[in-house]
Amino acid sequence: MSTLPQTFASAPAPRAARRWRRLLRDREFWFGGVLLIAIIGFAFLGPALDPHVGEHYDMAAQTLGPSLGHLLGTNVLGQDELAQLMVGGQSPIIAGVLAAAVASLIGIAMGTIAGYGGRLADSALMRVTDVFLSVPQVVPILLIESLLGASTKSLIIVVALTAWPATARIVRARTLVVRQQPFIEAAIAGGASRSRVLLHHIVPNVLDEIIVATTNQFANVVLIMAICTFIGLGLPPPWNWASMFAADMPNIISGQWWLVYPPGIAFAVLLLSVHLLGEAVRHALNPLSLGHGEP
Repeated sequence: MSTLPQTFASAPAPRAARRWRRLLRDREFWFGGVLLIAIIGFAFLGPALDPHVGEHYDMAAQTLGPSLGHLLGTNVLGQDELAQLMVGGQSPIIAGVLAAAVASLIGIAMGTIAGYGGRLADSALMRVTDVFLSVPQVVPILLIESLLGASTKSLIIVVALTAWPATARIVRARTLVVRQQPFIEAAIAGGASRSRVLLHHIVPNVLDEIIVATTNQFANVVLIMAICTFIGLGLPPPWNWASMFAADMPNIISGQWWLVYPPGIAFAVLLLSVHLLGEAVRHALNPLSLGHGEP
């Protein structure tokens, strides 16, 4: 048996250690990680610490300004705005993660198979991708949501089934480059099957693109869900950040900023944290993306 595959198999350990050290030295990784932990803790742990969570409507306390009793004031129903902001972060985070995960898995599978499966598979899968890309994503979402009604499950499914083409194109392009590398030819010459080459050689070498594409996928999914919710065909009650923003938008004219700005800031912090983490991981896996660094 050829010793060439063994030579390739002996390299990952020190390379992984170098990548891990690069990741830990990256300020984007720490900043993004702290922001993500903070926003997740705010949404999922905060409600357990806030006594106002779960309170019923108090029409005598409508649109009160920020105070010691209500740090972000109250909304038009007399509910504590900070408590609603905490609870409202749970559904977009959970739905975004689920939809992005499904969309990314579909996109990764389509992209790697198209890039490595030969001309026929590439042509067929890319034509399917083009069909999905030719239709604005919001159109099938609005159609299905209007037919089936607004529900978290239906929104996750339809967003996931319409969001994968961007990931598929990115992964396919990188796979086409990687498959031409000498180590792929060496693995095939050493007797590796097509599935082994794909899983053990192609996928690890497009991992940086996969991670960045997945983080971008999450951002896109959260935004499209927010748009659908804003126009009334998205995540159903209880409150979430998009529905809070939509319901309280008119109040900004009367100067009640605490009803509009906090949900938007929460969205921005969530998307920024995921973007920073994705970039940090990409730089760690591919130091040439920084323009310098060790190979």
